[in-house]
Amino acid sequence: MMMEIEKSDAWQRHQLATLERMQRDLARLTHPVIRAVGLCGVAYLASWAVVMVFGAAVGAMVVVAALSAGALVLGAPAFSLAIGVERYLRGRLEDHMS
Repeated sequence: MMMEIEKSDAWQRHQLATLERMQRDLARLTHPVIRAVGLCGVAYLASWAVVMVFGAAVGAMVVVAALSAGALVLGAPAFSLAIGVERYLRGRLEDHMS
């Protein structure tokens, strides 16, 4: 026969406070990555739209599109990791809240 041990309310509050602190601390690292990649995505789409409308004659926009596409490709792994960490911690917090 297994004995079921319940965690005390104080222990559950401590775990919740620790998770919230971890999320705040990691957000200082993940949010800038998410914002930077999002900004590069917006720049890429906007510059690509201008290139499609006006053609390749708009040389500066071709350069912006190329640079922002490169940043998106290079930033994709960091972006995926940042999103994964945020979703994991948010899920853990929701589990502890319910």
